[in-house]
Amino acid sequence: MTKTILFISPTGTMDNGAEISIFNLMKFLVSKGFRVLNVFPDYRVPVQKNYLEQMKKAGIQAIGIPAVKWWWEEAPGGLPGTHYQRVKSYEDNIKRIRDILNQNKVDLVISNTANVFQGALAAAEENIRHFWLIHEFPEGEFGYYKEKLGFIEYYSDQIFAVSGSLQKELSQLLTDKNILSFIPYSEISGTNLKTSNSHRIIQIGRITENKNQLELIKAFHNLNISNIPLIFIGAEDEEYAKRCKDYVKNNSIQNVHFIGFLEKPWEFLTDKDICVFTSKIETFGMVYIEALINSIPTIVSNNKGYRSVKDLFRQGEMYCLGDIPDLSRHILNLLTNFSMKKNEMVQNKEKITAIYNLENAYKCILKHVNEDVEINVKEKDKFLNIKGVKSSKIDVFKNFIKKLFVLKKL
Repeated sequence: MTKTILFISPTGTMDNGAEISIFNLMKFLVSKGFRVLNVFPDYRVPVQKNYLEQMKKAGIQAIGIPAVKWWWEEAPGGLPGTHYQRVKSYEDNIKRIRDILNQNKVDLVISNTANVFQGALAAAEENIRHFWLIHEFPEGEFGYYKEKLGFIEYYSDQIFAVSGSLQKELSQLLTDKNILSFIPYSEISGTNLKTSNSHRIIQIGRITENKNQLELIKAFHNLNISNIPLIFIGAEDEEYAKRCKDYVKNNSIQNVHFIGFLEKPWEFLTDKDICVFTSKIETFGMVYIEALINSIPTIVSNNKGYRSVKDLFRQGEMYCLGDIPDLSRHILNLLTNFSMKKNEMVQNKEKITAIYNLENAYKCILKHVNEDVEINVKEKDKFLNIKGVKSSKIDVFKNFIKKLFVLKKL
């Protein structure tokens, strides 16, 4: 009998790694014979038209639900509407998801990212298995969800975290749960790089504080190698991009180029380029993997996400985040020993692609999706903390939602 799986997606767009990764998981499950549904926040924005088209083409039934706010109230994204409007929206969303579960005889609910919780509650109310896929470290803008870990643990039959540092960190925080892993997968086919006779230093990614391009500009400046271009490919956060460009101008740094967003950035690269990625925080680092698959000698910062990729593939050079002289030394070393490093990358390409494929990336999730196990019934009011009060299911549920979001004067 065909199993039906309902995903809860975080944004309803394809502009972030979590959505891209799990879109590939959904397609993978469809190819294995599962019926896949996907619920997402319908904000009536033009970009979601393309999202719906991709879902339909992949055989995934996508259902948009209007929301005042889709993520936890404390999550990034501000506080649209009033507190009452948000709580009412959460209640309506959970009821709508419960209706979808019943109408479609759903066997399993999968919540994608720590930021979405409605699927967990709806699954608990309908006694349906629930998996949670976590992509983000509980720090920085996502540090808020550390306080939600008890909730996440209780309302999950299985928790899967991105392989590597994140899985290890959550295993230490959730000691009563066996945290399983997955590799975020994006369809990457190697590009036939253009032939060139000269080196360039390339960074691909949005120009933002977190991507930390200013650190690379300073390291480049220290090297005094203005005969080699430093090129940034990606859309720009205006304020941070201005800081970067002002630094270039004020220090008279030559041969630094910001060329903006390119739909197919790897087609711009040549066989003599090196890539440098300086992010402060990454969960896994898809652009790092793309560079490896394209056999481009690469330097990355030692953030947790990049360390996870390095541990998995054993490829690329790593510098100490924030240590500009260290980054300068790594760039100079890579340029000096380019031919040797390039040959290593080409020779190891098959090893990389043997690890980075759909079957391997999602094998642990597929194993547990296929299981026929007894449903772990969860208390609907586990986090309500109201004793001696008998209420109907719907009253308990409404009180539960209100308890989750402490009233504020807005």
